Amino acid sequence: MDRILQYVSDYAGGLSYEALPASVIHQVKRCLVDAVGCALGAGDAEPVRIASDYALTVSADPGATVLGTRYRTSAELAAFANGVMVRYLDYNDTGSGGDAGHPSDSIAAVLAAAEVAAADLRTLVCAVVIAYEVHGRFAAAGLLKARGWDPVTWIALASAAGSAKALGLAGARMANALALTITSNIAMRQIRHGALSMWKGAASGYAAGSGLFAAILASRGMTGPHQAFEGKFGLQDLVTGAFELDAFGGDGRSYKIEDAKFKVFPADYECQCAVHPALELRAALDGKTDSIERVIVDTYHSAVLIAADSADKWHPATRETADHSLPFILAVVLLRGGLWLDDFSEENIKNFEIQKLMQKIEVRENPEFTRAYPEANCFRIELITRSGQRHVREIRYAKGHPKDPLSDAEIAAKFRRLAAPVMAQVQIDSVLERLWHLEEAGSVRELMDALATH
Repeated sequence: MDRILQYVSDYAGGLSYEALPASVIHQVKRCLVDAVGCALGAGDAEPVRIASDYALTVSADPGATVLGTRYRTSAELAAFANGVMVRYLDYNDTGSGGDAGHPSDSIAAVLAAAEVAAADLRTLVCAVVIAYEVHGRFAAAGLLKARGWDPVTWIALASAAGSAKALGLAGARMANALALTITSNIAMRQIRHGALSMWKGAASGYAAGSGLFAAILASRGMTGPHQAFEGKFGLQDLVTGAFELDAFGGDGRSYKIEDAKFKVFPADYECQCAVHPALELRAALDGKTDSIERVIVDTYHSAVLIAADSADKWHPATRETADHSLPFILAVVLLRGGLWLDDFSEENIKNFEIQKLMQKIEVRENPEFTRAYPEANCFRIELITRSGQRHVREIRYAKGHPKDPLSDAEIAAKFRRLAAPVMAQVQIDSVLERLWHLEEAGSVRELMDALATH
């Protein structure tokens, strides 16, 4: 067995709930509240309907629940459908590192695995920590984006590790789950380049389901290549190049789940970071946005690569492209004074005033900001009026970053706003009570039943 596979499988198999600090356990609850809220808010999106409708064609016993229902489907289909829900709005948390993605994308897989295994909620907490740890350590190495691969690859691996933990796997079977996953789930960066399709918001659900599927196969004795990372045709040889991982959390080292960056606005994280300075610029204009002549955005390379990489980002035709478009997000915020789910309607994406303002926005890389990434997400936005006035705002850490964190109350308020269209207030109160006191919430199945909206 290669060194990386041995290290990751030993860590995932050996970590216990009892070893986790209270602050880390509480952070798991914060991440669950955030992710479940995002899932509930996405229920009427077309990709969510497609995934859920397909999951509902299969019944299983024991099965896992399609979120928002009491229907049990196969574990991997539940992970897929629920993973699409968590991810679709681009509102769930973001990780850190050069390949920073969205570690909570793996939560759907861990929940489904814990439900079919009838695992206790302490095991669920431990499995979530493991999923974040695996995702975060590989993402921190920054191995994929520069080579044209997509970081959703790490969601598959994280989902396999967390799911295997929830299923009670350790030793060789944990290693097999990881090996099966990483040799079969390398995602292409085209998912997030140029004009974006529905798959932008669904690829991570697919990865979550694939990681769980591999863990289920491993639990039944399926073996995988034990030179998956360092072998002749393994991950390092074909995909990433040689790398070393930082030591995982524990024994005085922090856990990657503590680095989670929560979102205040429903958009790609790079766009997210630009909202606060844009709001300040709008206030400086006293809302007189018709006076804008030009907007110049200086930021880091990855932000340009993700949110201003092609002409499509100045002419978005889909929600998926719009929520990854710096010009669109800035134009909406400057004109409307905020950003919410309805700003991504087809009508709004085609709005003449938004389209007109977008063409006045220039996005360029600042080498200093690139050097500061990923520790900081730097933006400098300069707004020039027709009269020649210049207004400048800068940001390094958006609200929700660990250096400017959201409070528990703010995360709960986000959940309430997202859940309000599909849940009565009394049900929202009950669900939040269960999530904040997870150790006393009964079983995963009881938790999923409490989330049923129809």
